[in-house]
Amino acid sequence: MLDFIVGQVIAVKPDRVIIQTGGIGYSVRIPLRISKYINKDEEIKFFTSLILKEDSLELYGFLEISERELFEELIKISGVGPRIAMNIISTYDRETLHKIIEKEDIKSLSKIPGVGKKTAQRIFLELKGILPSLQYERNQKYDDVLSALLSLGYKRLEAKEVLDKVYDNEKDEATIIRESLSMLAGKNGK
Repeated sequence: MLDFIVGQVIAVKPDRVIIQTGGIGYSVRIPLRISKYINKDEEIKFFTSLILKEDSLELYGFLEISERELFEELIKISGVGPRIAMNIISTYDRETLHKIIEKEDIKSLSKIPGVGKKTAQRIFLELKGILPSLQYERNQKYDDVLSALLSLGYKRLEAKEVLDKVYDNEKDEATIIRESLSMLAGKNGK
């Protein structure tokens, strides 16, 4: 229904942001580990998942499509609702979670609030074959280059748009940064 939302960040809290777009402020729940990377007044894009409950409507936002896919796979599992799914995504990045599931590391998964031994076993059972097939678009190199561009003062949305155009896993980080900066300079010079 709502695939993504682009707008200006009005407020940032540890577990949610308020985004203004089209004269409306949307409250978007986000994983705890990403709130520190979001700045007030920046323009941002979240891939969203809308959850309808009997008494509420919640919008969940993710910086990558693959995180949203992971969230949606998690909430399909019996005993794992949106709150627990967000706790999992807030605690572990997708690569770490993949390793935990492959090793069936109950101890690591049970550290997450709301995840007990039985829930961890269900997660292992349901995601072991599915998790590797989720389309993870980026890797650590991409994240490092994006972080470098953000530290140079570029807005996340602008940096991601340019990086998505020039990124090639075969190139080294310095080349990708140089090409990104060249495109960003061209955009800002117009």
